[in-house]
Amino acid sequence: IFLFSSYVWSHAQNLSLSKSVKQRNPANITIHGGPDTPRYEGDVEAYFAANPHVDITVRNEGEVTVPHLLEALQAGRTDDGFDLEALRHVEGLCYRGHDGKVVRTPDRERIVDLDWIPSPYLTGLFSSYGDGVTTTAVIETNRGCPYGCTFCDWGSATLSRIRKFSLERVYAELEWCAVNRVGRIFVADANFGIMERDVDIAKKVAELHSQYGYPKQFVTNYAKNTTKYVKQIVQVMTDAGILTEGILSLQSMDAGTLKTIKRSNIKLEKYEELAREFRNAKLPLFVDLMLGLPGSSMTSFMDDIQQCVDREVTPKIHLTELLVNSPM
Repeated sequence: IFLFSSYVWSHAQNLSLSKSVKQRNPANITIHGGPDTPRYEGDVEAYFAANPHVDITVRNEGEVTVPHLLEALQAGRTDDGFDLEALRHVEGLCYRGHDGKVVRTPDRERIVDLDWIPSPYLTGLFSSYGDGVTTTAVIETNRGCPYGCTFCDWGSATLSRIRKFSLERVYAELEWCAVNRVGRIFVADANFGIMERDVDIAKKVAELHSQYGYPKQFVTNYAKNTTKYVKQIVQVMTDAGILTEGILSLQSMDAGTLKTIKRSNIKLEKYEELAREFRNAKLPLFVDLMLGLPGSSMTSFMDDIQQCVDREVTPKIHLTELLVNSPM
């Protein structure tokens, strides 16, 4: 049984490996999940048709679904392999039925208590790697995004209240990283700095840096529609000597484009105030802009860049991509 977690950067490689696995032994079972695995019904049908080596896909969070999936496969095991019809009562799946048609089971509810999920850091999963485990660690302090921007499948997938990991767990994972000399921590929240406790998390990172000398760099996706805590977080990191930067994910400042992509942005006066505060404090501040958004034009994009120049902030320009599960 092979499990593939696909992101925009790993999807093609995973499909290639999955195909090889099936060619080596047709009885092998291939299970694909992750944010770049299709969820919409028509896309799922096309995905299975284009990739005959794919047996099963998992929708949304996999931590609960996969154990149930494996138990069902074991229960349906035969002398010839696995009977996928045993999966019919496992929520959150699509699989290839006996008649070749794709079977879609009901959606699974999202995990409410995130601390139920075992931490790969705290359970000793990485201890076998010994010293110098990795240069970068990815940590979640919460899950979810309250925004529904059409270019993104993060908010469209959740569009609900943010669910939080406990501070005790977050602190313990951060300390694991510091003790194991992880140089770069990436907090994979959709909106770090949206909650007051995020300032406390930043202070914890600074404290650990003072004690262990690690981490040396802190990277995250900052809150998009509130700037209340962003400056405090960047100030804490900068004072501690941790490499970080404030990034405002504006994407565009053109009213027509923002309406088209259903983007609720920082009010311009908030943006100007924050830019001024960062400049006075000599803190690094960048603006994310997306090139090629629906509704934008060469003129509107040039105006976006000009506004960055006028406010003395550096734009980071990203090409717009059509993500598999985004509303766009």
